[in-house]
Amino acid sequence: MANFPSLKLIEVCKVSPPPTAAAPSSLPLTFFDLMWLRFHPIQRLFFYEFPSNEVSFHDVIVPKLKNSLSLTLQGDGVSMTVAESDDNFYHLSGNGFREVSEFHPLVPQLPVSHNRAAVIAIQVTKFQNKGFSIGISNHHGILDGRSSTSFIKSWAQICIEESFIPTPKQMPLYDRSVINDPKDLAKIYAKAWKDVEGPNNKSLNLKFPQTKHGLVRSTLEFTHQNIQKLKEWILNKKIKNENFDSSSHISSFAIATAYLCVCTAKLEGLKEGKLWFGFAADARTRLKPQVPLNYFGNCLVGGYTSLERFELLSENGIILACDEISKAIRKLDDGALNGSENWGSMMSQATNDYSKIQAISLAGSPRFGVYNADFGFGKPKKVEIVSAESPYVFPLTDSQNSDVVMEIGVVRERDEMEAFVTIFNQGFESFFNDQHWDHC
Repeated sequence: MANFPSLKLIEVCKVSPPPTAAAPSSLPLTFFDLMWLRFHPIQRLFFYEFPSNEVSFHDVIVPKLKNSLSLTLQGDGVSMTVAESDDNFYHLSGNGFREVSEFHPLVPQLPVSHNRAAVIAIQVTKFQNKGFSIGISNHHGILDGRSSTSFIKSWAQICIEESFIPTPKQMPLYDRSVINDPKDLAKIYAKAWKDVEGPNNKSLNLKFPQTKHGLVRSTLEFTHQNIQKLKEWILNKKIKNENFDSSSHISSFAIATAYLCVCTAKLEGLKEGKLWFGFAADARTRLKPQVPLNYFGNCLVGGYTSLERFELLSENGIILACDEISKAIRKLDDGALNGSENWGSMMSQATNDYSKIQAISLAGSPRFGVYNADFGFGKPKKVEIVSAESPYVFPLTDSQNSDVVMEIGVVRERDEMEAFVTIFNQGFESFFNDQHWDHC
């Protein structure tokens, strides 16, 4: 009989802020928040190796994490679970194939009911004497990736230095008046949620996608060399072909996501119709007036484009995808809130049945710098976005490896994963050999 890894719960407690904490007792939800009101929680997992055998998990690490978390909190208390796992630390914190279900015991459930929802829940798990993980579940209706990451980094900084005093730009800004809502979008979005299982349904219960059994997770890397090689190949093709615009800037983001779109099209083969690609973008610098970067809450807008599958499979597929994604980004820069009247109903309907979402989308961002979250025990060995469990969702993070621009999380059935990894790696090889990619 197989031995399955087990998790032993040591403690479940509530960490409260110090009595001197001075945060607002309540905050209204803006239309940016309401868009994500019942979306599933975002779950991230940070793996840390023990700095040495002399550092005690229970006597040093856990007390430091609890104390610094208390000092970081400025509102309600947070549930913290302490556990021990006999699973393989290096297997889980690697890049290879791992069952998505292996990560579920390491991230806490977010306490949510019909009329009340927690903002954050935390779990710290020890792996024998190898290392530990910090699992964080965030309510997406309260904070986005930038806010979540800034909270984690503040906690880490205070864990290193309890007397750390953040600068005004590092302090979370709770002022909701910086979000203008002249179209009364908050009211429109609230009605969309009430109507989804209506009439007048005010439930705060979150909607969870159905996870297929047998899915595996893997991490692929875009190195600086790979991105540069793709960029050179695209520019050379554009210069030789007058039908392409070679004047506009090509971002690493556009190149990487275009490459993922082509890889997906190749994996799925000759299918008719379009492949849709959507992405969330930080709106703080795109709104007029701009919203401060330390604004604590949601401030995301969505961009999207559709790509003809037969074009993606052609020799110039990556160029076409790159151009369309770049156009979608420029559209957001020109009018971030265009079409925003419909976002609430689109999100409430999509969240009601996640299986209808057949577009490629992203989670996270390499700009968040999650690998800088050092609690005084070293930088993370690995960071995973556990809640991204769909073959259509690619998590993006930075990397602990200086040669890597970004890490890409991929979730697939095992045979599809093997095929996708082959397509991903062979595509780079063909560019390096300056061959037509459609021959690989």
